[in-house]
Amino acid sequence: MAGMAPLTRDQILRTAIRIADHEGPEAVTLRRISTELGVHVTSLYNHVPTRDAITDGIVEVLLTEAKLPVTPVPWEEWTRHFFAAMGTIATTHPGAFHALQQRPAQGSRATASFEIALAAFVQAGFSAVDAYSAVKTVALLAVEVGLERSKAARGEVLETRLDELPVDAFPLVRSIAATATPEDVWAFALETLIAGLRAQLGTRSANRGDHEPS
Repeated sequence: MAGMAPLTRDQILRTAIRIADHEGPEAVTLRRISTELGVHVTSLYNHVPTRDAITDGIVEVLLTEAKLPVTPVPWEEWTRHFFAAMGTIATTHPGAFHALQQRPAQGSRATASFEIALAAFVQAGFSAVDAYSAVKTVALLAVEVGLERSKAARGEVLETRLDELPVDAFPLVRSIAATATPEDVWAFALETLIAGLRAQLGTRSANRGDHEPS
């Protein structure tokens, strides 16, 4: 149509994110996006030829919005920043966030901060292989916590039916459930992760010391 602005990849991805956030990730299809944009589905193919390409693009957009470090930082700072950023993205985009569980980061733009993270762990004393394991562990936990946050943002909190459990048989479960919050668990998970990584680094430093000539 004359006067219509050309379709862009960013426009397509933003539409996909909006659909996912309002209706869930399963609602995101090429045909649904084309309907929302008022174009024929074939118009999308030059920008996002497949469903996987859409998911990759959503991951790219979300990681860009997360504003992860792209300049050198200490490993603990990167870990805390990444964990917090995933929590924010999960709350802001509770439907689109699921893309981070479906596809790994693709391309230089989405991968930039992970290069920074690997360098931070290597600088701290990990081998390249252990640095990868550390970054992967941080990502796995942060995304899993993010999924819980996204469910909470959508009002889909899953809880055990404690009212069906007798108090005398489950006193601790009943008492903890009355006081513990999801935020307590998420914070505990982060601190446990950091403590574990710090312990791993300490072990490797000690082992290197054992092999140094006296």
